[in-house]
Amino acid sequence: MYFTSLSLKRFRNYRSLILNPSRGSTVLFGANGVGKTNILEAMHLLSLGRSHRTAADKEMVRDGEDMASVCGITMRQDGRHEVEVRLSPFEKPRKRILLFGKPAERIADMMGHATCIMFAPEDIRIVRDGPAARRRFVDMQISQIRPDYVRALRTYLSVLESRNALLKGQRKMSREGFEAQLDTWDEQLSAAAVPVTAARRWFLEALSQSASVQYAAIAECAEETFEMRYAGPLARETKPYEAMLAGLKRTRAEDIYRQYTSFGPQRDDLALLLCGKELRAFGSQGQLRTAVLSLKLGEIALIERELGEPPALLLDDVFSELDGKRRDALLRSAEGLQTFITCTDRQDAAGAKAEVFLRVRQNADGSAGMEEA
Repeated sequence: MYFTSLSLKRFRNYRSLILNPSRGSTVLFGANGVGKTNILEAMHLLSLGRSHRTAADKEMVRDGEDMASVCGITMRQDGRHEVEVRLSPFEKPRKRILLFGKPAERIADMMGHATCIMFAPEDIRIVRDGPAARRRFVDMQISQIRPDYVRALRTYLSVLESRNALLKGQRKMSREGFEAQLDTWDEQLSAAAVPVTAARRWFLEALSQSASVQYAAIAECAEETFEMRYAGPLARETKPYEAMLAGLKRTRAEDIYRQYTSFGPQRDDLALLLCGKELRAFGSQGQLRTAVLSLKLGEIALIERELGEPPALLLDDVFSELDGKRRDALLRSAEGLQTFITCTDRQDAAGAKAEVFLRVRQNADGSAGMEEA
């Protein structure tokens, strides 16, 4: 898969931009803060329906404007795809998806029209931060490979929200009515948990195999073994529906007291281990970077195997963070992929065999501009 066209209107600091990228490597260079990362963010938005760096869509709308749009055209094995995201933070719906110029019924429908892997310095947070960051990483990547997962996850979160609302409103109900409704939500939540845990288990087992191979190829010590494990209440259950239902019954008293659901996939985590020890606690800075790089390279291999075609690769100012060995491993994996690289200096991308160099600059009015260099 590769992008043939990218169009921005009032997106971040761009008034308007039309880019027809090369199928190979494109380097976007310029001073910090001029808008290089915004180009990659736009492609990420077209692939996953969300930014890689903010949960607030209104932050992607240019200051002083009431809407923004990003449109991309991609080529896949089955032909041309067109996807557009319109952001209107002061209207409803605040986000609209158009496929081939026609409104999509659900945001999940956009999955599979564009596919990308983003690698940025802040990805180290996958290791360093808490379980929520790792769940977000897992959910976003599964969504690109299996679009139905988006609907399954939304269903689970919707039922979870309803159960939590019931727990918070229990004082307004009779004891019998409350218990009866809770039984119903327990059954619905248990059913909704099954496809979520099944997809996460499959993805993490497959990614662990790919990432372990990548880590072994990059690591400075041949004895270092990297592995990932699905950690969560249902991670090892062969009958997840029954296990979920039993878990909800077991924690019911606590849930009623605390007024929220304490058992289920919303508590899942991803265990990252190096030589059997928790990477976050015992890994060096270099080992952490190698692990994150291995995850990203493993994703590329997994997506290509599952979808039959590689994703676009978005590298946001990562060369300055990697030593020569890790940089070489990244560039080897990027061969044959449409790749977008951001850096402050053109020489930072030496060795990338880029076909196009684009200088990103700031115009007099504060907007971003671009020129071939």
